[in-house]
Amino acid sequence: MSETHDIDPTTLSIMLSSLHDVQNAIRSYDTKAQVVSIGFIFSLGLITTVGALAPEVPRFTVALVLFSWVMGVLPVMLFGYVLYPSRSMAPKLGTKVDNLQRSYYLLNERYPILDDFIAAFDQSDWKIELAYEIQKSSLLRDMKRRRFVWALRIAGLSYALMFLVQLLRSVDMIS
Repeated sequence: MSETHDIDPTTLSIMLSSLHDVQNAIRSYDTKAQVVSIGFIFSLGLITTVGALAPEVPRFTVALVLFSWVMGVLPVMLFGYVLYPSRSMAPKLGTKVDNLQRSYYLLNERYPILDDFIAAFDQSDWKIELAYEIQKSSLLRDMKRRRFVWALRIAGLSYALMFLVQLLRSVDMIS
């Protein structure tokens, strides 16, 4: 390996730490989405139980069924959407770097033969390779964060609307 491919230990340590932090953040959004969606699903059971305690159960009109499905299923689907984007879904990076081998994250279609991968690995400038991975992973992390925040907003709206429907039902029953 030539001298131009050497990275000083401090830079290497910082880059690896940065990549590790980004990868942990991506995993944490996946975990958060799974936990919150399960909590949301369980809370739907509680909301249904509270709704069943109202003196009269409303007629199941098409609008009520559609409303219930949208308010119950849409947030779960959005939390699933947080889990969906993988590395291949991250925005593409434009680069003018000549020596980007993309050898840090092995893709079989790029290097189907071990000898090809070893040759690319030997030619890699690891500062460029790690910088590319950090940026690619950061874009994926940001995509997951945006989707998670939207899923939380829709879940909050769903809770508010379900509360409003139950509140209006209980007020209507009293008068």
